[in-house]
Amino acid sequence: MDEDDEFDFSDHDLDDLPANTLQQLEKTAILSTQAPATDHAHESDYGLEDGDEVINLDDEGAASVAPHHPSDQDERTHRLHDGAMDIDGPPARSQADANQLLLRIKKLEQEKARLNRDLQSEKSKNQSKSGEVEIVRRRLDALTRDNERATRAMQQSHGDALAKQKLELEKMRREREQAQTNSLFLEHEAAREADRARQIKRNARPGITSRAKPPGSPAGTPRRQKSLPMRDGFDDDDMVMASPTKNRDRAKASTPKQPGKRKREAMHQSPIPALQLSEPRQPASAQQSFDKEDSTGAQEVLAAFGHDDRRFQLLHKVVNHRSSDGGDRILEALAQYTFPSQREKKLSSTIYDELSGCSTEQDAHAIALRICNALLKIWDRCLEDQFYAPVYLILDAFQFVLAYEPSSTAVAIAERASHCIMATASLITAPMATLSRLKKSVGDVFPQSRRRTCSEIDVLNCLELLYALATSCIAIPEAIATFWRTVSLDFTVTLLQKSQPLPHLSLMLQILGTSALAATLGPISVDGQEQQLKNENIIIERLSWLLTESIEALPDPSTPDSIPEPYAPKQLWELRIQVLRLLTNLSISESGSCRVIQNLCCVGRLVHFLDSCLATLYSSPMFPTQPLTVMCINLTMRLISHLKLSHPDIDLKSKLGVIQGGHHKYLVALTRLAFSDALVLESGIDDDVVNAAHDILDEGLSLEEGEGLVGVFSSGGSS
Repeated sequence: MDEDDEFDFSDHDLDDLPANTLQQLEKTAILSTQAPATDHAHESDYGLEDGDEVINLDDEGAASVAPHHPSDQDERTHRLHDGAMDIDGPPARSQADANQLLLRIKKLEQEKARLNRDLQSEKSKNQSKSGEVEIVRRRLDALTRDNERATRAMQQSHGDALAKQKLELEKMRREREQAQTNSLFLEHEAAREADRARQIKRNARPGITSRAKPPGSPAGTPRRQKSLPMRDGFDDDDMVMASPTKNRDRAKASTPKQPGKRKREAMHQSPIPALQLSEPRQPASAQQSFDKEDSTGAQEVLAAFGHDDRRFQLLHKVVNHRSSDGGDRILEALAQYTFPSQREKKLSSTIYDELSGCSTEQDAHAIALRICNALLKIWDRCLEDQFYAPVYLILDAFQFVLAYEPSSTAVAIAERASHCIMATASLITAPMATLSRLKKSVGDVFPQSRRRTCSEIDVLNCLELLYALATSCIAIPEAIATFWRTVSLDFTVTLLQKSQPLPHLSLMLQILGTSALAATLGPISVDGQEQQLKNENIIIERLSWLLTESIEALPDPSTPDSIPEPYAPKQLWELRIQVLRLLTNLSISESGSCRVIQNLCCVGRLVHFLDSCLATLYSSPMFPTQPLTVMCINLTMRLISHLKLSHPDIDLKSKLGVIQGGHHKYLVALTRLAFSDALVLESGIDDDVVNAAHDILDEGLSLEEGEGLVGVFSSGGSS
């Protein structure tokens, strides 16, 4: 039966009740609290209709249910009336029953509180699961986008590679044609120069004309000669040494017939002494002897080689190569200088003396080495005499010879040339490095007496030659190791100071990139492995400093009173990109990555720089340097990920205490990358960078940290 039938409620039963039944029930209920107990204590104490469920609060067990009996309705009514009449009787229940009700209510409230706590716990678990589901969903979306981007990137890369190969093939074809054309021109020019040299040599002989000699008589009949000085009819060539009529000890005085053939010294032409200028002038006779010496040396050198020899091509190019200032040719310019300690000899004569000793058996490589050794001899002498004016000519000649010759020539002279380069460049770089430490100005470090030296030495040219030597040695492991044993740590660290000019810093980073060897990086110490580890740690710490230091332009040492032009933001970003690429290159090998990650400050500064780059994206939106900023973000995150994967046993968080707020910067930077959508402000951040940030966060975050970060960044803002 249904619920209504069970409780036996019907409209007919209600209609049979008297009209004042409700008022009587209310009155009886009020008086029942004072009515005496009856034998019907097991029945309901409340005047409700039969069939209602009545809960007995005195019983802590289950509630009792009294069924409804329609026949007892009248009896119950009389009982209510009787209870109303006995209002003067004793109370039906004691005060203890009320205390039991309060205890029961308290237990129910405690049960309700427990249920509320369970409900809150379930809600928290549900929220955590929702966060995990959100992360999985975002990862799925990211992977989908990755696949689409990877497909497009592969197609684009394939097209670009194909176009690049076509361009390279076309470029190689043009270069080959140009080389063939140049070779033909060089052969033609060499032949012309050889013919000209032979013509000059023939014209230099006395009594020889361009007209061909008639063939001599087979009998050897002598031709008639002019009257001889001895007047005896015999040949003077046979008799002069034995003739007693000629006094060999007494020279016959002769008066020159033409002014240009005077035999007296030019300094005796005037009885008045010459006017002394700031520097003594070279006497005319000495100058003529120098010119004659240079002319004779050049003719002897050119006469030692044939016109179809490659050695002649090298000499021809060296002789005709002009200096970087666009003036005279290098050998002509060197002929204008003499050593302060040896005024009677020109600098060019050193080269002629070296080349005049060449034999016909020596090849072009040996000739090139002779030229380089002659230049190094001049350079060493200039450093000894503190005479730096011709150094730029030596650098020009070195650059030209090394560009024309194979790398074996540079390898052969690398050790000796490196010493000259460092000794010359340190005259400028060492004082510049002290500016930030001593808190002085450029004018204080470079007084007036040293500014001429600054104008004569070009540090950038010195570093370019050092870079050419390093790149020539890099293909030979023994050669590059020898090179970096030559380069000193002090010279390297000096050029990595923020007070150095930006071009010098940039070029030194390129040179340092050649030091990434299998077991070492930077200059190689000869004092053992312990000192080598200290040197490498100094190099890495100096490089990491460049990521966070503020670099400002300083005046030129030759003109310290001038106002320098400040560096453009693009230049500074490009410098830091160079630093990141160099650190990545150094950490490729196992030993290099150990040095980088074990450094006390490097990882912390990388995280600090990553956070600074991300903050720049949002603080300077759509700035012209945004692509460079994004490139820095990609390079830094890839380097951190590489270090983490190479050394999984090292905790990155333990390296963050060296910088202020390191742990906070770590969480913020990686979370911004992990939730990056690579749109608008974050455009250009690569997908592998986002995935790397995700992986590091998943491994290093606790559940509470992850939930907090999801709550901050999952709503779409990494701002």
